[in-house]
Amino acid sequence: MTQGAPALSRLTVHLLLIAAQLCFASLAVVGRMAVVAHVPPAGIVLVRMVGGALVFALIARARGVLRIERRDLRLFILCAVLGVVLNQELFIHGLARTAATNAVVLGSTIPVFTALFSIALGYEPWSRWRVAGIAVAFIGCLVLVGPDELSLSSSHLVGSVMVLANAASYGLYLALARKIAGRYDPWAIVAVLFLIGVPLVTPLGVVAWSTAPPLTGTTLAFLGFLVAVPTVAAYSLVQIGLRHAESSLVASYIYLQPVFTTIGATLLLDEPPGGQTLVAASIVLAGVWISAQAKAAVG
Repeated sequence: MTQGAPALSRLTVHLLLIAAQLCFASLAVVGRMAVVAHVPPAGIVLVRMVGGALVFALIARARGVLRIERRDLRLFILCAVLGVVLNQELFIHGLARTAATNAVVLGSTIPVFTALFSIALGYEPWSRWRVAGIAVAFIGCLVLVGPDELSLSSSHLVGSVMVLANAASYGLYLALARKIAGRYDPWAIVAVLFLIGVPLVTPLGVVAWSTAPPLTGTTLAFLGFLVAVPTVAAYSLVQIGLRHAESSLVASYIYLQPVFTTIGATLLLDEPPGGQTLVAASIVLAGVWISAQAKAAVG
């Protein structure tokens, strides 16, 4: 738990982290529905970024915390690029090229990347079991992609690589964000990250919307949901979690996303998981579990 943060019960922290993953899982399902409805991926990112920036900035200003120290500006810019810009662009563009369940299974490697970067940066100790867990998780990713998809011309492979890159980006963000999470209000952090992100995603977003079909009531409903739930609610809950728990614990809750997403994809997208997906998910989550258990044993 971060020093200076008001104490929350352990149960409350776990419930907040579960709720955060439920919010994030909704992005894969509703985001896929929006893309299928011809909402441009880069346009979705721009709307999420602007909507999130406005909401977070208003809340942070009302709390009197919308400010950062000059010495932390570079770290905030780096966290914004990793945690919101690349994270959102890579995931939503990858989602447009692969199934929602596949995207979230691959996204489940976030805690593995978090452990990998935390070890590499000297924030957490390494062990053979943690390395083994990382290896097992990546084997699961290879199983999910499958030998038939290992072609540079495969749209599925391109989408999978983009989602994996998104996981690496967000894993590094989680490792680095602990440096600022303990010194700033969580609303201030997400507000600044999204404000920095707006000009970075605007060029792609403007081009995407300039060639997109006219907005409809359904499109607006999708966009409103994508701003409110997997953006405002999800990022807020993660920031609160980082103030009261270790970054590895926050990241470990990612294993709930495949469960939530599979249920949503089956009910709303008619994408029931196949045998290969279930096997791959089991291997990935086994790797995540091994890595997490090794962290607990060392800690």
